[in-house]
Amino acid sequence: MTKTVIPDLGVMPRVDGILASVGSVAGLRIVDIGCGEGQVARALAEQGAEVVGYDPFINPTDWVETVSGRFRLAKAAADAIPEPDGSADLVVFVFSLHHVPRDRLAGALGEARRLLKPGGRLCIAEPIAEGANQYVMALYHDETEVRRAAAEAMAGFARPYFRSETEVRYRERRAFANFDEFAALAIAGTRFNSYTAEDVLSSAVRGRFDEMFAIHGPDFDLPVRLNIFS
Repeated sequence: MTKTVIPDLGVMPRVDGILASVGSVAGLRIVDIGCGEGQVARALAEQGAEVVGYDPFINPTDWVETVSGRFRLAKAAADAIPEPDGSADLVVFVFSLHHVPRDRLAGALGEARRLLKPGGRLCIAEPIAEGANQYVMALYHDETEVRRAAAEAMAGFARPYFRSETEVRYRERRAFANFDEFAALAIAGTRFNSYTAEDVLSSAVRGRFDEMFAIHGPDFDLPVRLNIFS
């Protein structure tokens, strides 16, 4: 396998980082595994793709037409995607691979390979467990170990099956004027995670936020590693 590393695209929104890395998605059929509420699926559809997002914790939708593409959401586990072999040009895991249970990671990546057409690409975007945001979040939701497990699975069950890999790094903009803004975003994620609003609002978390704010100001940008397998 050949590997290319692009060390830093700078600061940009999550989907912009994906598009800057994979290029135009117009006309592509995309499967978004672990799609959450469908923000990425919608954004890719708005760029001209046909996207089906799968997640075990969502309510399914009918097709939603955008100006230039369309998307729908469906309920399924990452290792049991109800799509035919070779039906996708691009399969994406966006901040979702580390949510797959460790004993099902191989199956999830196997599903991704099964879905791809010849010449298709697999895109995995994962937050990196470092920086101010991680330091604060670790008190109520430390994902260091699950992110490590996802990276190990990618090495063991994705890399051996592709001809080339491009690794890109960028930083997703996370700016907070105060602790209340930080807490509101964190609490919005409780549906897909195991922590509670009370965990986020603890005095210890507030203290760490204030500590980082004194050093970095509102800049809590989240480092992201994005791997594209072809």
